[in-house]
Amino acid sequence: MFPRKYTKQNKLKRFILKLLDVYAYERETLNIVNPDYQNNFGNLAKFNDKSFNFSKGYLKLSRKIKKLDIFFRYAPNSSLYNSKGSWKRIIPGISKEQLISTCLRSLKVSILRFLNNNKLDISLHLISDNSNNEFDEKLLNLISNKKFKISIHKTKIAGNRGSYLECCDQAELAEDLIFFIEDDYLFEEHCLDEILFTYSRLSTILKDDVIICPTDYSFFYDSLYKTSLFIGKNYRWRVVGETLLTFMLSKKIFNQNKKIIRKVGEEINEPFEQPLHELYKSSLCIAPVNTLAYHISRGVPSINEDWITTWNENYKKI
Repeated sequence: MFPRKYTKQNKLKRFILKLLDVYAYERETLNIVNPDYQNNFGNLAKFNDKSFNFSKGYLKLSRKIKKLDIFFRYAPNSSLYNSKGSWKRIIPGISKEQLISTCLRSLKVSILRFLNNNKLDISLHLISDNSNNEFDEKLLNLISNKKFKISIHKTKIAGNRGSYLECCDQAELAEDLIFFIEDDYLFEEHCLDEILFTYSRLSTILKDDVIICPTDYSFFYDSLYKTSLFIGKNYRWRVVGETLLTFMLSKKIFNQNKKIIRKVGEEINEPFEQPLHELYKSSLCIAPVNTLAYHISRGVPSINEDWITTWNENYKKI
């Protein structure tokens, strides 16, 4: 077993606690563990302030999140059904515009869920790849709200690599967290709340910024990772060595590894995301155990979760 250090118990404090009928204290140290906000006998969190869990106690969050810039790139004119084998789309009969709209709406819902309970400056940047003005306007109307900022940018180079590089170009103006998102990811309502708190918590514990992937890909379970498990807000998270192109990182990591990150779009790689996999050898990348976002282009978008309900809830409202 790992050696553990115990603080000597204070007998007077123990006696006072018993007189006051206070029993929620840590046995070895006599620290009171009842939080000073609503306690429902679980792990608790206060964004950009502190976290609390019953095995660890309080953690003051030193890694504050100042701003979040989200870059959602979409290509309504790329074909849904010309792919082969395992890349066949799993929802038959929908158009690419319907897929994009449904996924973008789920992202909006997740952002608003977070902002209903927390304060953060969030900007959503739509990166339009070979789209038309009519569809662009439809998306702007779909996500219109007063709680976060929205802008739209046309790609300078058409295609997957061009839109990815446009995200990189626009990210130069970001201040803190950068979230790159592809147009076929469906988000759970609590996704953003979980990943933002987890980012702050784990970066505080590890004393360094991390990279976050919101998806528990099925291919993670075919790889022999040297991994670790961490507690986020309500999920467990583990270290992974590969992702696709939906991921969150800090401006600090972006600036330090700009050449590697841009290489995804500037060179032909096999697989497409190979430069990112090299980055994850030096910068820790984590993914949730049980997914927070579903890759709808995949044959298996999740392992255990009910993604169809999440899809239907958003699809019927676009």
